[in-house]
Amino acid sequence: MNEVSRRGLMAFGVAAGAAGLLARPALAQSRYPTRPITLLCPWGAGGGTDATARIIGALLEKDLGQPINVVNRTGGNGVVGHSAIATAQPDGYTIGIITVEIAMLHHAGLTNLTYKDYRPLALMNEDPPGVQVSASSPYKDIKELADAIKAAPAGKMKASGTGQGGIWHRR
Repeated sequence: MNEVSRRGLMAFGVAAGAAGLLARPALAQSRYPTRPITLLCPWGAGGGTDATARIIGALLEKDLGQPINVVNRTGGNGVVGHSAIATAQPDGYTIGIITVEIAMLHHAGLTNLTYKDYRPLALMNEDPPGVQVSASSPYKDIKELADAIKAAPAGKMKASGTGQGGIWHRR
């Protein structure tokens, strides 16, 4: 067994103390977050993006111990909310959900914003596209439906989708 010298014991104590100081945050720093966080959603309340924002907000609130306030900033086919996210103070207390439309809105002439105006933190959601009809519909595939739409008089068939610049917008 090695004999412990006073000099070795002191060196060990200094090294352990330094490691302890380095491993802790500075005493003047408070734990993040210290106040509520705003989560901006560029789409209306009740929609899919809003539902995702509220689920993510509830999970973050539980993990971070601070309220997460989902704020819907609608208008301009997503431009208003996406602009609010891009121009928010970069202080960590305003975050947002950007959607795929940000890749198209500038091409439609609705904004100068592009994906380059954001710093992504996480991918939270993916929405696969699809076309659905009632189970009792006579259309068995997309070709039959497309043929029926082409043959029908204008205004006879109804569908839903997004507005100008939205993911389903087609010129």
